[in-house]
Amino acid sequence: MRLGIAQKLSGVFLLGVALFAVSISTAYIVMGDLSNTIDESSKLSRKVNLIGNLQLSLNKLVIPVAEYISYGDKGERDHYDKLIMEVSVNLEELKQQKGDAKWDEVLSTVSNDSVKLGEMIVDILYMDNPVGNKAAAQLMKKVYEFSERVIGEAERFHRLTIEEMKRMEEAAKAKRRKANTAFAFILIIAGIALPLFSLYLSRYVTRPLLALHKGVGAIGEGRLDHRIDIKTGDEIEALAEKFNNMAVSLEDAKKELDRRLLELYTLYNVSKVLNTTFETEQLLVRLVRDISKNLDIHRVMIMLLDERTQELYSASFTGFEKEGLKEVRRKIGEGLYGLVVQTGTGRLIKDVDSELGLAKVDILSPDIRSILAVPFGRRDRTLGLLCAFKDRPGTFEWYDLEFFRAVSEQVGVALENARLYLETKLQAITDGLTGLYNHRFFRERLEIEIERTGRYNHSLSLIMLDVDHFKHYNDTHGHPRGDELLRELADLLQKSIRKADLACRYGGEEFALILPETGKETAVSLAERIRKAISEHPFPFRETQPLGTLTVSIGVSTFPTDNKEIDGLIKKADDALYRAKSEGRNKVVGA
Repeated sequence: MRLGIAQKLSGVFLLGVALFAVSISTAYIVMGDLSNTIDESSKLSRKVNLIGNLQLSLNKLVIPVAEYISYGDKGERDHYDKLIMEVSVNLEELKQQKGDAKWDEVLSTVSNDSVKLGEMIVDILYMDNPVGNKAAAQLMKKVYEFSERVIGEAERFHRLTIEEMKRMEEAAKAKRRKANTAFAFILIIAGIALPLFSLYLSRYVTRPLLALHKGVGAIGEGRLDHRIDIKTGDEIEALAEKFNNMAVSLEDAKKELDRRLLELYTLYNVSKVLNTTFETEQLLVRLVRDISKNLDIHRVMIMLLDERTQELYSASFTGFEKEGLKEVRRKIGEGLYGLVVQTGTGRLIKDVDSELGLAKVDILSPDIRSILAVPFGRRDRTLGLLCAFKDRPGTFEWYDLEFFRAVSEQVGVALENARLYLETKLQAITDGLTGLYNHRFFRERLEIEIERTGRYNHSLSLIMLDVDHFKHYNDTHGHPRGDELLRELADLLQKSIRKADLACRYGGEEFALILPETGKETAVSLAERIRKAISEHPFPFRETQPLGTLTVSIGVSTFPTDNKEIDGLIKKADDALYRAKSEGRNKVVGA
């Protein structure tokens, strides 16, 4: 029959009760501190998300005014109103976040500069006839410069959050020292009381308490995985169980805190990557690399949806080098990845060996144990998948799925912004009618090519091409038919030149071709093939032209033999073109 601790020694029982009470109180205080730290990390995570959203909103503010200057669409004013409202909401939410004087200073600066930026954009949006307006273009340049300044000011928020993270880390260390001190205090009490009863209760009290003493010391030193094993059947055993439960709670809280801090750090890094470039390929490479590095996930892959073929393909990945992973392609609804896109719902596979219905072809390496696949998109349109893989013996948990959903939302926004940026950039350098590069881009590119060609002592040729009797065609069949003719001619030119060559619309019915690394003889030969291809092409109503078919006159000049300056080279080609016109048209003339 086992005796209770009260029957062994009431004093030892009272000591145990006191030690238990102090321990529970200390654990409550420590867990309260850890809970407060987790709450603070959540608030800090909220700040990071708000800062990222503000930067994204500020980045998008210039898109409506750029569209308005390019096309004069007044509907962009409504688009702008929505975007400036997003900026206002983000700033208002940031104002509600607790911060020091530096935070308030940055917030005031960003708020004031955002208002100024909005006023500059409104000045452009309410201009009449903005397309081609020099004043609007000059003001737009100031908008871009001021926008970069505002975004740069917003970047200071990130530095402040980093400082706050460091302060949080120091506070956590201080709380750990406090906990160690508290547990050390308990050990001192136990160390004083136990020797008094060691001779009498060495077997039934002293040894269990020594084990308890050792366990409390381990927990006080921060070794929260330590467990106390006491089998006395009395209150001491119950006390050991309480300590074990406390250690489990503290260990779980520490793991949760470490995980949240890691997620916060990863979200911060992802947010920085998403705001450093609009180049899609570079963006994807940096994303998979940073996610893999920060979360210690060996394999990460981003798949994009090809809207033309309705297939997913692996656009960027890391961790598959040894297996030599080739491009992965899946149709929508096909296999694991195709089904995730079709349903629009993320998928967690904790163990591929026990997952029924998982095709072997979707397990991209024999070492893979667990898979996460989360779709991302924008405006109810799926753009692709973010996939992560853990090798044996690791597995993903449900909280990983939620975290990757948050990351995927940011990826979707970044890819959509990259697409809009590319479209805006292309619209600024291409001709709206033919799709060829415009006159401004032609001069910029020709100047670059001339500089490069001169540096390496190579040759470059320029072809100027003009449609013969184009006015007759327009007058006979109307301007819409003339526009269709120019579009068809531009397409024929693109198919007739080499990949390294550049086709531009110089103006009206005149086109220009830049031929790098090309001498006069080769250029004239290519021009002759183009002239012949055009004269033989079945353009609509070509038989109504004065020469019985649609023809072009072509002039060719070569750098550096004909001229070493951009304007001189263009004039040489243009003069040769008009000689071709004066000599009967439908011919090629070299400068």
